[in-house]
Amino acid sequence: MFYLSLAFIIGFMLIHLFTNYIKFLDRKPKDRLMSFVSGGSIAYVFLHLVPELTHYQEVAEEAHLPAWLESLDYVTYLATLAGIAFFYGISQLNAKSQAKNERENEITRPSKPVFALEIVSFSLYNILIGYLLVDLSGDNFADYLIYFIVFSFHFIANNRMLHLTHEELYTNIGRWILAAAVFVGWLLYNLTDTSELNIAFFSAFLTGGIILNILNDELPVEKNSSFPSFVAGLVLITVLLQLIL
Repeated sequence: MFYLSLAFIIGFMLIHLFTNYIKFLDRKPKDRLMSFVSGGSIAYVFLHLVPELTHYQEVAEEAHLPAWLESLDYVTYLATLAGIAFFYGISQLNAKSQAKNERENEITRPSKPVFALEIVSFSLYNILIGYLLVDLSGDNFADYLIYFIVFSFHFIANNRMLHLTHEELYTNIGRWILAAAVFVGWLLYNLTDTSELNIAFFSAFLTGGIILNILNDELPVEKNSSFPSFVAGLVLITVLLQLIL
């Protein structure tokens, strides 16, 4: 599966590099697509990633963790909450910087330091997605395909928001860094020793980040969202997962 996983990683990299060239004819098709994406992403998270947290908790309980971690209950679930909190903090910092720039400098984007921080955080996010590709997909081509479909749409949604927020900074710098980050994650997985405990905590943290980013970036505002498209995405990924899990 080495070359298969590499092919999907290259696909992820291309999506990062060329998302800017995906054009929508008008607003409605864009919002229908975003609703479809959010439905599919939520189905994948709650039917595939969240159930794995129970297994990861068992892994953590059997491992020799530092005493302060062993004293905590549901430590992998806490890692998921940490992922939610981390990316929520980045989102809030980004929003406040953008509002300050609009108010004081009449600039519609956040400051460059905030841009750098957001790119670093999403690079970590992408590294985890690249790192976990093989473990979360196993030896099943269908699992790889669903992983690729879900995260491809997820990347498109995130990239769109980053481009709208940071404009040419994202186009000239950010997208290249994020594309490289996915490959770096895959490379780390293949070149270093890993363990089930690492996978447990990385996957738990990533699950939290995905949940926050879906709710924060992928769901269109209420007046522009499409409930039928949302349900269609949710049902499609649900059916596919039921067929392969």
